[in-house]
Amino acid sequence: MMRKNRVKYSILLFFLFTEAGAQFDTSFVKSRIHLCADSLAIGFKTRNWELFARYSNPSIIGVMGGKAEFVNFASGVFGQIPDSAWKVYEPGTILQVIRTGTDFQSVIELRSVIEWEGRKITAINYLVGQSWDGGYFWTFFDSQNSPKAAKEIKPDLSDELVIPAKNEKVEPVRPPSPLKPEMMPVKTNRKLGLPS
Repeated sequence: MMRKNRVKYSILLFFLFTEAGAQFDTSFVKSRIHLCADSLAIGFKTRNWELFARYSNPSIIGVMGGKAEFVNFASGVFGQIPDSAWKVYEPGTILQVIRTGTDFQSVIELRSVIEWEGRKITAINYLVGQSWDGGYFWTFFDSQNSPKAAKEIKPDLSDELVIPAKNEKVEPVRPPSPLKPEMMPVKTNRKLGLPS
């Protein structure tokens, strides 16, 4: 009887520790996704295109003709927009993480707000992340909010990944209203009611 209870207890402990290990791994992988996505965003915001390229998916860099061409393209396209126009450019919620054979894949929000050329554009785009080293180092590419476009970039993209539609709001930027000077009291001639 005592031996049966020990076996049951051992089996229970095994499942508890296995489940705790799986939660730890998921938590670790998600923290690494955020850290690497933050680095991508910092590279973009600070116009450090070398850093931006480091966290960009190699497939995108290859399509562009290599790292030098990718950096030239990014600096040329985004260099036209002043840094001050970007009010927000940061990773948001991790929507999905899956393991597919030898790699991990994920979908993470990229939140942005830009005020430029009289418009304010608030958007949530979705990045596809990939890790080949067990979830430690991640690279990303813009999914174009389309599974079809994402598969063109990464043909072995898992069918389990769900890429939501783009969430974007465009509105005019209202210039700040100039402060009206306070009205100065006008001195009047009390007898006639005329200004003095």
